[in-house]
Amino acid sequence: MLSHLSIRNFAIIDALEIDFPEGMTVITGETGAGKSILVDALNLVLGGRGSLELIRTDAETAVVQAIFEVGEARRELLGPMLEERGIDAGDGQLVVRRQLCRSGRNKVFINGCVARLTTLQEVMQGIVDISGQHEHYSLMDSRGHVRILDAFAGLESQTERVSASVAQLRGLRREVQRLQSGERERLVRIDYLEFQLGEIDDAGLEPGEEAALQEELGILRNAERLSLAASEAIHRLDEGQDAIVDSLGELVGRLGRVAGLDRRLQSAVELLDTAQGQLGDAVRDLRRYVDSLDADPSRLADMEDRMQLIDRLRRKHGGDTAEILARAEEMRGELETLRRAETRIEEASAEMLALQRSVMAQARTLSEARKEAARRLTLLIEGELGELGMGRCRFLVVFRHLDAEGNPTEDSSQASPLSLGADGIDEVEFLISPNPGEGFKPMGKIASGGELSRIMLAIKNALIQTDPVETYIFDEVDTGVGGRIAEVIGRKIRDVARSRQVMCITHLPQIAAFATHHMVVEKDVVEGRTVSVLRHLSPLERTREVARMLGGETITQTTLEHAAEMIARAL
Repeated sequence: MLSHLSIRNFAIIDALEIDFPEGMTVITGETGAGKSILVDALNLVLGGRGSLELIRTDAETAVVQAIFEVGEARRELLGPMLEERGIDAGDGQLVVRRQLCRSGRNKVFINGCVARLTTLQEVMQGIVDISGQHEHYSLMDSRGHVRILDAFAGLESQTERVSASVAQLRGLRREVQRLQSGERERLVRIDYLEFQLGEIDDAGLEPGEEAALQEELGILRNAERLSLAASEAIHRLDEGQDAIVDSLGELVGRLGRVAGLDRRLQSAVELLDTAQGQLGDAVRDLRRYVDSLDADPSRLADMEDRMQLIDRLRRKHGGDTAEILARAEEMRGELETLRRAETRIEEASAEMLALQRSVMAQARTLSEARKEAARRLTLLIEGELGELGMGRCRFLVVFRHLDAEGNPTEDSSQASPLSLGADGIDEVEFLISPNPGEGFKPMGKIASGGELSRIMLAIKNALIQTDPVETYIFDEVDTGVGGRIAEVIGRKIRDVARSRQVMCITHLPQIAAFATHHMVVEKDVVEGRTVSVLRHLSPLERTREVARMLGGETITQTTLEHAAEMIARAL
């Protein structure tokens, strides 16, 4: 609720500080005293348009600040919104300040933090409703009508279930679209991976194979030199005229014959004998080695081709053969995933169609429940309008959908999945026909502020148990009425005020008599300048003000008694 309002240099208001209580507050005053200026100031802190004409003459800046006491439910809604924008969420209070400057550097502050005007409009949405010629009225925005109807009928949980299903359906649609849009790229990638894997698989690689290849290639490339060196060693050791093996044998024989003369030679003879045997073994190994050497050019060519293949695969995939094989396993996994994607497209498409049928069934059930609630709401509001002297006024809840071609239709049986949104298949709008023959119009198209105020009062009475707005301001609600109807209006506003904070600007004593609190706007000339002030009235002052509204400037005892009687009767 609005707890405090501060105004500086705004129109003909020089400076104003005023507290607003709970219940029904009536604001009265002479014509031109500045009652509408007060509403303009409130409109400004709700995010309405500001203009230089609102700045008091000779002042450079006009400031309007309002303090709202915010209920727990509203705090839970506003907290994340404010924190997301870097604004302190406060502790049960919302402080809004608008500053208009002749320089054009207008500013918006929310809880002391600079904010954008669009942020202010979002934050203040649904906190205060002003009926009359101002745009800050929740019922003016048709986008919220479906939620108002749901609240009236207690369908919020059913709507939440539909909304959750719609969100799930949208997720499936996005997945199917993503899979389908990447189909060409998927097929190209499959071809690429199949080719690369085929090349690696055909190569038949073994981990560490390249080291063995390098060794064998080194032998094949130098087979002639190796054979020549080994053959020369064989010749020197065992085949030449002075073969080392033969010479060593003769030497061992001569030393052996004399070793008996001196036992100290025996060790040397044994060593030379062992060396002769080892040289014989070496000659045999060398002969086997020469026989094993393969200088076949075709074998060398094959090995070189194999090494080139491995080098080419290393350049493409990096690392050694072990890493190439590991990369092949990765590609095999990716290929399997891509091949499964085709199956997933079919599965997701089938899931999407099944869920779509289910959601449409849920949404149609919800739509039928809303239509039944709309019939009850229509009867209730038209009954309220009749009591307010608008018995010929008609209320209508229109349901619109989209057909399969995307065209609007009011026939729910023609509603297609194109209609599905967070609230189901329904686009709901409240329409009014103020007078017979005029046709139904959106509430924002109703020209008369008085008619609009009474229509809003009727709707608010019908929705009083479910409307989340905490503060109502009725401006021009008494235009064109009087007598019994004025008394009915006053009583209905008082009924609304039992659970809401209500401020009502009125010229009629029948309405003013029902107030819990009474304020008066007065205009005076101070030092050659017109100023407007707003103040609370004492019980005696209130009686005199109601008497003035009854009888004009001349207040008689009879008028005072009549005013006191009206106030007493309204209690």
